[in-house]
Amino acid sequence: MAESMRFRSALFLQKAEVLADQKEMVASRLGAALPDLTLHFAGSAEDVPEGLSVDIVIAPTLPWLPGALARLGAYRWIHFLSAGVEKIWDMPFDKEGVLLTKSSGVHGAPMSEYAIGAMLYFAKQFNRFAEQAREARWERTWLDELTGRTVMILGMGHIGGMVAERARVFGMDVIGVQRQPRPARGDERIVALHAAPDYLSEVDYLVVCLPLTEATHHLVNRDFLGRLKPGAVVVDISRGGVVEEAAVVEALESGQLKGAALDVFERQPLPAGSALWRDSRVLVTPHVSGTSPHYMQRALDVFVRNAKALEAGEAPVTAVDVAAGY
Repeated sequence: MAESMRFRSALFLQKAEVLADQKEMVASRLGAALPDLTLHFAGSAEDVPEGLSVDIVIAPTLPWLPGALARLGAYRWIHFLSAGVEKIWDMPFDKEGVLLTKSSGVHGAPMSEYAIGAMLYFAKQFNRFAEQAREARWERTWLDELTGRTVMILGMGHIGGMVAERARVFGMDVIGVQRQPRPARGDERIVALHAAPDYLSEVDYLVVCLPLTEATHHLVNRDFLGRLKPGAVVVDISRGGVVEEAAVVEALESGQLKGAALDVFERQPLPAGSALWRDSRVLVTPHVSGTSPHYMQRALDVFVRNAKALEAGEAPVTAVDVAAGY
């Protein structure tokens, strides 16, 4: 067992307009869980007292985070209020000499609901019926089911695992993909990332929930999409850049894809000139799949679990893997 750590002070960083709404809840929740922790709050880098020393910094991946850290006299742990931390690698602050943790798990419920909703959107042709309703057109057609369809989930972390769990409730056949596959349980199929192309011809729905790293950039490209079963649907809830947008446009035009639900993009906001806006087979949403009224409470709960583990001399439960980039 590692040496236990003690924490006496923390700095909570947040955008000023958001901090005004969150400060009371954050103070109450952390005060109840960690009563000996003194909290400081700042809504900008300039609000951080010069030379302030704290044990912990709790923050989103704010663009002004490096400036805030530079004003501190000392800190030894940064907990990020997001599950994805790809933005920090280009930020100029020490990532080797401090402990880094993230809020893994906060997105599981909302993003898995989004993925199921997106698959139902295409199976039940809600896009078609929304257009018909606006035109007062009564045109019936036969609809598909999710039951018996195959979904491949790229990335079986907290989010992918919950997508799989909910997809099975709908009677779907699940192929889970992991960089380092864990042992399968029951009748589930878990395959290695490098082997995923071998299974694409079976796939009706491809749900992408991978982190963005050098290894995953444009992983879902023309070749990858070209191996899917014709008429498949892509649901992208990962990070912009994992899926190659130009390849999606081409696959839709060729008929290889029946549809695509895209929540993340290589450039955000998605440029008005993008062909994705004008394609009725594409559901475009503005990076909202992970939003939830319970987000901050869940992120703070993850922070508290890490703090309790470290105080008990255990490893952090949601450490950032600096070598892997997520």
